[in-house]
Amino acid sequence: MEFKRWKNIGEILPEYVETFCNLYNEKEEILKEIEEFSKKTKTPILLPSSATLLKLITELKRPEKVLEIGTGIGYSTLTIFFSSPNSQITTADTNEERLKVAEEFFKRAGAPIKTFLKDGLELMRELLTEGEKFDLIFVDSVKSEYPFFHYKFQSLLRPGGVAVFDNVLFRGYVAGREHERRYKRGVELLKKFLEQVKDYPNSESSLIPIGDGLLVFKLGI
Repeated sequence: MEFKRWKNIGEILPEYVETFCNLYNEKEEILKEIEEFSKKTKTPILLPSSATLLKLITELKRPEKVLEIGTGIGYSTLTIFFSSPNSQITTADTNEERLKVAEEFFKRAGAPIKTFLKDGLELMRELLTEGEKFDLIFVDSVKSEYPFFHYKFQSLLRPGGVAVFDNVLFRGYVAGREHERRYKRGVELLKKFLEQVKDYPNSESSLIPIGDGLLVFKLGI
């Protein structure tokens, strides 16, 4: 079934490209159902091109432990799960209503996802205190908070671990597309975050112009 976003404002790629790629790339039926739920309820989910890259990264990495900040309704979480069913996945969100929807999808998919109704930064601090380490971290939360993840997510990664951040180009505004004044602060914070990550030692990062912009970060071994 064709995926069509209710309002075409988040894409870096043209809508027809997203639509074609989504039709071409196979996915589990429950993911298609979540796409339809997203349209009906106007709930944002990961765009198809970004989901395809996240799937590929997960399949190649085969992470033992995964941390997701920003569960939403579980679309990206299940994309990760279907790509690596044996991974231990922990996910957190502050929206109780959406998290309950996600948990129902997890149950139906038979996915043993560990969920937290908690702020991502708070959970990361707790995990750092507990000495936890992850092979893959996926972040899709409040964009203005991204600079505050600096050093926290790197410290949570195992050597060779990968972190993926969604929406880092924010409709193209971060790359220079004209925007309203109300978005100025958010754009500035995202630019600051990208500069922080680029300068982090013993690592490499790639800024990829698909979906709404993905940053892929890899910690050195």
